[in-house]
Amino acid sequence: MGDDETIGRLAAELDTLLGQSMEEPGDSCPATSASVASRVAERPARVLVIDDNRDYRELVRTVLSDQGYQVVQANDGSEGLGLVLDQPPDLIIVDFNMPRRNGYEFVQEMKSTLETRGIPIIMFSGAPNRRHIKDLGLDLADFLDKPVSNAKLLAAVQRVLPATMQEESAASEPPPAPTAPDKPGLAPRAASAAETPPAVEPEGLSESWQDDEALLDLVKIEKEERPEAEDLQGLDLESKNSPLISKVNQILVRAVGMRASDIHIEPQEDQILVRVRVDGSLRNLCTLPVSLRARLAARIKIMANLIITEHRLPQDGQFQAQIKNAPVEFRVSTLPSCHGEKIVMRILGASKLNTDLRSLGLSDRDFDCVEKTLKSPNGLVLVTGPTGSGKTTTLYTMMGVLNSPDVNILTAEDPIEYRLKGATQAQIRPAIGLTFETALRAFLRQDPDIMLIGEIRDKETAEIAVKASITGHLVFSTLHTNSAPATIMRLTHMGLASFLVAASVRLVVAQRLVKLLCPACKIPQPLSDEDKRSLTEDQIARLKTVFRPRGCPACRQAGYAGRRPIFEVMPVATSGMRQAILSREGSSDLLTDLAVKEGMTPLGHAALLAAADGLTSLHEAYPIIFGG
Repeated sequence: MGDDETIGRLAAELDTLLGQSMEEPGDSCPATSASVASRVAERPARVLVIDDNRDYRELVRTVLSDQGYQVVQANDGSEGLGLVLDQPPDLIIVDFNMPRRNGYEFVQEMKSTLETRGIPIIMFSGAPNRRHIKDLGLDLADFLDKPVSNAKLLAAVQRVLPATMQEESAASEPPPAPTAPDKPGLAPRAASAAETPPAVEPEGLSESWQDDEALLDLVKIEKEERPEAEDLQGLDLESKNSPLISKVNQILVRAVGMRASDIHIEPQEDQILVRVRVDGSLRNLCTLPVSLRARLAARIKIMANLIITEHRLPQDGQFQAQIKNAPVEFRVSTLPSCHGEKIVMRILGASKLNTDLRSLGLSDRDFDCVEKTLKSPNGLVLVTGPTGSGKTTTLYTMMGVLNSPDVNILTAEDPIEYRLKGATQAQIRPAIGLTFETALRAFLRQDPDIMLIGEIRDKETAEIAVKASITGHLVFSTLHTNSAPATIMRLTHMGLASFLVAASVRLVVAQRLVKLLCPACKIPQPLSDEDKRSLTEDQIARLKTVFRPRGCPACRQAGYAGRRPIFEVMPVATSGMRQAILSREGSSDLLTDLAVKEGMTPLGHAALLAAADGLTSLHEAYPIIFGG
């Protein structure tokens, strides 16, 4: 009974003290305090924790739950954004590094929407990333470097949530006059758009771009071929929550559908121009608002795993996606310019590779020469031509024919353009000393059967390639020369002994790419007087009928549809050819004459035949006919 009396007396005293405290004249805001107490009593503060590390999420949940907070968890930014839209939390704790949508992208989406802009955010980050994150100018409540102590985590949460709860309670009562919030990013979410002052955001982060009429250009282009979910495997499929991600995905899918080789994103003074290279020519795809340049660059950098805060230096990266059930590699290059960073994405993909030599379009004679060479156990095979002439595709087609479980294939490339299943591919990194020469020396200790060198650039690399081919390996590489015979002279001019060149080289293939006339709209025409003045009598006799492009819906009014290579194939298989290489009086012209006698079709003649067969126009053939 004594204990009951004591408990009753203490309860009465407590009621008295509480009543006095509510009536104290110094109480500045009794109604607000009561409102806060009522809200806390009704609902604990809701905290959303977004981290791909399950153990870390559980640790944060345990620490905050013990203090009475309601904790909701998400694996990544995409899942977290869905939870925010479903029921906005009072505080968000998000990690910076996560797959799919990372912390940076998540914060950008939160700050671009009026309904979620005022939710305070605490970001977890590793110490090395702290400086870069601060440079982004994100409106965050706090940074916490991992690993963070329980006490520091709790202190950070308690610093943010009381202010949030007070603002929510104050928003429930009509304010005497609209005033700006003390801290940006903590505006009361219950206020109307008219009462909330516009937030000042970094350039390119405004949500107004979503309604910009400039985006209609892309919408019109995509009207008939809007990408579906199955077309975007490997890309961020949460694009319904992010218009920017959706537009980037549309650009990628559209470019692949157009058979583009490159995507150019070029910031101009008043807009962002997006162009694609199709069949060797650039075409306008769409324009975007100039205010998007920062967010657009950041999005692509994140996809390519580049440093998003580095705007002064060029960067290179790549990413992969499944588009229309086919693996596609995008090689990304950024370049600082006066109006922002220009981004070029080279489109690569296994779909461009074949294991059938016939798919290259070789003539019967050239096909036989290549097929016989690939059956050789050793030797040097060289493919030559300017940049963008399809050398790598030809090389990888040959490698695909040879690729089997019983051979060891090693490649040294800069950069690696195609992934060859079953082969060991090494990325050349001159900055750290991994050059072609270094890689080749290492290859010789890896028991190789076949080696591919991305390019022979110097004497040292050429010497190792030649010696490897002589000692029982089949070696493939490229050179930048105008013709197959000129390749032999280039090797000797590098300083290689003529007898080494004659003993090692098995085949030289020079090639160019020509645009193919659209079969639906090409029209015949007679040779013009200007054409007749430019061509020889023999060439005119071969060109009985020529065709020119016109343009139709099937080729998008371009007049051309696709490209194909034309070849100059010179095997080094006869004693006469080897003797010509060994001869000190040998020259490119001498080798050309001998190769033609042995059946080689020169590049210029191959281009002329393509025009005579109606595959391409004289306009496309002329640079090869006269340039070699």
